[in-house]
Amino acid sequence: MTGIRHTALIAAMVATLALLQPAAAHAGTELSQRLCQSNQIGTLRDTNLTILNGQPVSYGYRDSTIIGPGVPLRDGDVVRIRAGGSIKIDSWPWGPSYSPAGHPTERMRTFWGGISAPSFGLYGFFNSTGTAFPIGGDSGCVVYRGPQTWLWLAQNDDRTVDNSGRWDITVRIWTF
Repeated sequence: MTGIRHTALIAAMVATLALLQPAAAHAGTELSQRLCQSNQIGTLRDTNLTILNGQPVSYGYRDSTIIGPGVPLRDGDVVRIRAGGSIKIDSWPWGPSYSPAGHPTERMRTFWGGISAPSFGLYGFFNSTGTAFPIGGDSGCVVYRGPQTWLWLAQNDDRTVDNSGRWDITVRIWTF
């Protein structure tokens, strides 16, 4: 092999290796986190959802291009969920009601993701990775890492059929 062919072969291998190197999911994840932490407007419109009587009324994200079973997220997206309202957890007149923060001291495993979270509180679940996280009244800035997914929201209650009341939820997403 001549010197020129040898050099060309090495250059081609280096170029191929450069293409195979993993790239950052989103170059703007750091910017997205800063915008989220300073409560700036998201890059996608806010998605307003409702959980009524312990059941999602708004099952997912809807716009002119995407309709799905949750809020769509990509690797590196930053999401912040805020919620308010009150849901009564049983049919007895004296039964307790809870905000999205849930019970202040009781915890139980979530149905999706199996994490320990406040009983009767709001939590989120990334269905592609099986990862759950507590939300309460404000999730803070959550960075999603993994393949494209749907974000699901649920009440941490193993019996929602006797619930009454409503939580109003706003999902804000930063993606660059």
